[in-house]
Amino acid sequence: MEIVSAHRCDIGRTHSQNDDYVWVDEAANIFIVADGMGGQEAGNVASRMTAETVGAMLAREMRAAPQLAAEDITKIMVEAIETANRDVFSAAQKAEQKRKMGTTIVAVVVKADVVTISHAGDSRAYLLRGQTLQQLTEDDSWGAQFAAAGVENKKNGEKGRFDHFLTKSIGQGSEIDPSLLTVYVQPNDWLLLCSDGLWNMVDDAQILAVLLNAGDNPQAAVDTLVSAANAAGGKDNISVIALKFLN
Repeated sequence: MEIVSAHRCDIGRTHSQNDDYVWVDEAANIFIVADGMGGQEAGNVASRMTAETVGAMLAREMRAAPQLAAEDITKIMVEAIETANRDVFSAAQKAEQKRKMGTTIVAVVVKADVVTISHAGDSRAYLLRGQTLQQLTEDDSWGAQFAAAGVENKKNGEKGRFDHFLTKSIGQGSEIDPSLLTVYVQPNDWLLLCSDGLWNMVDDAQILAVLLNAGDNPQAAVDTLVSAANAAGGKDNISVIALKFLN
């Protein structure tokens, strides 16, 4: 199945530093969004370190063994994220930071019609099939836990107070148990990866409309989504990767 993709990492309208980082290896079909935390205390370092570590490990193993099965890719992905977590946690310990640096991650590997996804934090993966947009990942945050319990957390539709408190992220502790899922894609499906700088500013209905109107042009979709997030306030860095699966 042919894949076309596009990506963009935008600073937004209110921040002086971009703590997001995007890794794309189209030859190996590896796509990663990481959203760093810690601000001036190296959130940008954490996101870059994580994306580069995970992306490089995945690419190396997949090029060494092109016929890897989905379960093997899953194992390598877990190992890569665990390695990145140790590296970020160790770097933060050595720096003796008052506010721990860390990062979210959502990582994807596409092999034929099989998509392997791993994530930690509140960067998301969405699947569009037909007219239906589905959020594939569940946010690792207090806000998501409150929502699951039926407790209202948001105000005026924006990110709620407790959405900022992550229950899982890279660098949060010496060990991590990343979430994993496998999705089988079909021709004309869309896969979207993004940081919270997008989904906090642009709701699911808007995302759906943009993807439906983009045809087979992921660059148009990415640019429109980033522009919409900035038009809504651009209160955070905005990272988007869009993949369209063709016939």
